[in-house]
Amino acid sequence: MDGTAPRYGLELNKEVDERYHVAKATDAACRYLKEAYNKFGSWTAAAASYNCGMAGYEKRASAQYQRDYYDVLLPEETMRYVFRIVAYKYILSNPEELGFHIRDNEQYRPIATRPMTVTQSIPDLAAFAMQNGTTYRMLKTLNPWLRDESLTISTGNSYVIELPAYR
Repeated sequence: MDGTAPRYGLELNKEVDERYHVAKATDAACRYLKEAYNKFGSWTAAAASYNCGMAGYEKRASAQYQRDYYDVLLPEETMRYVFRIVAYKYILSNPEELGFHIRDNEQYRPIATRPMTVTQSIPDLAAFAMQNGTTYRMLKTLNPWLRDESLTISTGNSYVIELPAYR
């Protein structure tokens, strides 16, 4: 959420939203879940709080005089959220047994990238992409955390932008 992201070191403004940066958002989510687990004592409660917030989970659990996720009535979206996680985990752990036969040619192939550290503002990301041998579409695909058409970089700051490895 907007208010939680900065607490876990994610930048969030008009041009940059690191909640969409796969590596940084994953690290932040892991820190959040560990903190929530330490607070609530269960991974299901931690996962539920990821959807409705630690304060939201705490408020509902306290109002119902419960701590155990399975005894707390939460908003419908949160209740579905946890069971979806469990379902995904089960499917990913047992794909063949559940009839998911994915051939090699059907598997996701990550795009090979090369990182570029930028230290100066980029007023036109489309022009930047072209100058670096790619398209604006590919630049945004590889860097979904770039939320605008430009990138302002303050003095002493930098960003790592992923570009296709080909050039």
